[in-house]
Amino acid sequence: MKKYALWISVLGCVLLMGCSAQEKQGIKEGFTEIGHATRDVTRETGHFFRDTTKDVIENVKEATSSD
Repeated sequence: MKKYALWISVLGCVLLMGCSAQEKQGIKEGFTEIGHATRDVTRETGHFFRDTTKDVIENVKEATSSD
């Protein structure tokens, strides 16, 4: 009976450790996806403001040029 209980305990521990490792991998992948999405949004936002600033500067130059 003791061996049976010991094997059940060992099997339970192994299963719990396996599930835990799999969850950790899922969490890591989730953070990676969030990081990539954040990077992409930041890049696009930076490009938007860069392009908008260039347009504003060009418009001011055109408005203030004396032709």
